[in-house]
Amino acid sequence: MNDALHTLRDLIQPTGRFSDVRLDGAALRCRAKDAAAEAWYVVDREGDGWAVSLLTPDRWLSESIEGDMLEGRDSAEELVDDELVEVGFPHRCQKVKHYRDDAKVYVFRTPVPLDGVADAAAGLKTYLLAFEAAFAQLGDMQGSDQG
Repeated sequence: MNDALHTLRDLIQPTGRFSDVRLDGAALRCRAKDAAAEAWYVVDREGDGWAVSLLTPDRWLSESIEGDMLEGRDSAEELVDDELVEVGFPHRCQKVKHYRDDAKVYVFRTPVPLDGVADAAAGLKTYLLAFEAAFAQLGDMQGSDQG
């Protein structure tokens, strides 16, 4: 498991899409670059597979993301799918769950479908970057350099 995360970290760092990329136990944590508040993209295990999440302790950031989805009438799944189709990923985005966890962190989370993907780390990279591209357009995810 950690081999895939180490490889994923090495694939993600040079993209410049995150302000910080680090291994944290059994997860890869990538700090959102331009968000108005603290936000992290996380790749970790979910059962026998993998999941990608966006985590923020900031209620307003979470609500701004959710509000943009409601106003735009596009679901998180549709936004991620648009990015996945663009890069030729063989699967579509499954349900993105939005909730507040026990640590009072707001979470947007979805499993990563890797069936038939030969290189798990490369598949995780593609999916993580698609997830980030979709969520970076929402709410105050680009808030820190506006104004």
